[in-house]
Amino acid sequence: MYRDNSLIPREAIRLLALGILAEHSTSYAALAEQVRHFTGRIVGPSLDLVAQPLELLKVEGLVESAGSGQDDLLALTEAGREELHRLLGANVRPQINDLNKLIIAIKVRFLHLLPPEERQVQTDILTEIFERELARLSDLRAQDAAYSKHLSDWLDLEIKLTRERLAWFEALGNAQR
Repeated sequence: MYRDNSLIPREAIRLLALGILAEHSTSYAALAEQVRHFTGRIVGPSLDLVAQPLELLKVEGLVESAGSGQDDLLALTEAGREELHRLLGANVRPQINDLNKLIIAIKVRFLHLLPPEERQVQTDILTEIFERELARLSDLRAQDAAYSKHLSDWLDLEIKLTRERLAWFEALGNAQR
């Protein structure tokens, strides 16, 4: 993890894999495919994100299998459940970039695996991320958009999308209260 308790890319992939295994056992090949599919649709294809973190799950005792073949089903161990819980509770960095979009998507994907009070904490953290993002973009719009119509238009679009995301997370948080 980074010093601010936010996930590094390898941990984001670990969180995704452990979350998938928390929902159902699957083979290593199927797990790798599901992880590749999800990450590829959020940040684009990247073998660097997938291979190494998945190999370590077994070595670190976070998953176990019934045999030694590629088609054996992997299942989460108790240590894997604890690591999943720890990773789901990690911070998200304030700036929205491709890695943060991936981490947010993974957190939303597995939010249901947390107890209600922790789900609320994570929803509040994500709401705060978009509040800060909206403030940052609005400040930039107020200061620098006058120089360029294209920048102004682009910032308006970004602000609109951020407001919609913020409203979505606020509604999600309110639904859980």
